[in-house]
Amino acid sequence: MTSRRRVVSTLSFLAAGLALALGAAAPAAAQNHSLRFSTSQANPNEPVVKVMHSFAARLKERSGGRITLNIFTGDQLGPQKKVNEMIKGGARVMSVTDYGQLSQFVPDLGILAGPYLYGSADEAKKLFASDVFKDMSGRLEQQGMKLIVSDGLFGVRHLLGSKPVRTPADMAGMTLRVPPSPIMLETFTALGGRPTALPWGEVYNALQTNVVDAAEANYGSLVGSKLYEVRKVLSTTAHQTMYVAVVTSTDFFKSLPADLQTLLLDEGKRAGAELTQLTLASDAAYADEMKKAGVQFVTDVDHKAFAEKAKVAYAKVPGLTPGMYDKVRAAMTR
Repeated sequence: MTSRRRVVSTLSFLAAGLALALGAAAPAAAQNHSLRFSTSQANPNEPVVKVMHSFAARLKERSGGRITLNIFTGDQLGPQKKVNEMIKGGARVMSVTDYGQLSQFVPDLGILAGPYLYGSADEAKKLFASDVFKDMSGRLEQQGMKLIVSDGLFGVRHLLGSKPVRTPADMAGMTLRVPPSPIMLETFTALGGRPTALPWGEVYNALQTNVVDAAEANYGSLVGSKLYEVRKVLSTTAHQTMYVAVVTSTDFFKSLPADLQTLLLDEGKRAGAELTQLTLASDAAYADEMKKAGVQFVTDVDHKAFAEKAKVAYAKVPGLTPGMYDKVRAAMTR
C-alpha cells in the first residue's frame, strides 16, 4: 500500500470511529427517562397529590419530554416501606415518604420526624440548610437513595379518636395507628399509648372494626381518607410537624445527564415550596370540613406536658448517633 493510500485509509478509519462515537453519544443525551412516582395518599385534592402532578408536568415540559413521571397514588406500588426498599435496590421509582420512614436506612434521620422538634418554620428552614442535614442526606445517598425534595411541609399531626385527649394521662392504654417509624412508635409508647404500625391504606378499616382506637395524621390526610366518618373527636396534640422527603435511586440519579440532574433538583426545590404553601392554605378549609361533618375539636391540650413526656423517645430509638439530637437542635437555633 502506498504512503498516500495508507494516510487516506487511516483518516477514513478515524472518521468512521468518530461518527460511531458521536452516534452513540447523541441517543444517550436524548434518551427518555421514565419513573414511577408513588404516594400513600389517594385523594386527588390533597396538596401532596396536586404537587406531584404539577412537578411531573414541569419536569416533562422543561426536559422536552426526556423525563416522565407516572403517578401512582393510594399505595398502588405497595406501602412506603416496600417502595423505599425497591428504590434502595435501584428501582426506577420516586417515592413520597418522610424522615421517620427513611430512618430504617439512616437512623439519625428519624430525629427529623420526632415529637415537638421544630419551634418554628424558620427553625426548620435553618435545619434543612445546615451541614448537619447535608451529612445525613449524604449518608442516605450512600445507602442508595437520593433526596429530590427535602423540605415540603406535609402538615402538623394531631390525634383523631373517640374521646378527648388533653394530657398524656388521657392516652393511657389507647391503641392507635402510627406509621412504621421507630421514632413514632417510641413517641406514643412514651406517652402511654399502645402504638400499632399499619400501612395508611388500612387505617380506615382498622378504625371501623376497632382494631385501633385512634389514628394520628395531618388535616389533609384525615380528610383525604375520610377517617372523620368513623371517629369524631380530634385532639390538637400537634405532636409532630412532618416534612415530605421525596427520594429516588442514587444510581438512577447518577445515570442522568448533568442537565437533567440539575433540572430534577431545581424542580424539587420548587415542589417543596409549593407543597408548603398549599398545605398552609388548605388546613383551615380541612378543619371546616371536619367540623361540618360533626367532628369535635379539642384545643385545650397541654402541649408542654406532651413535649416533656415524649422527649424520652429520642433516647430510645436504636442506632442514633450519640449527641445527634443536640446537634440538630443547635443547627436550628444558632
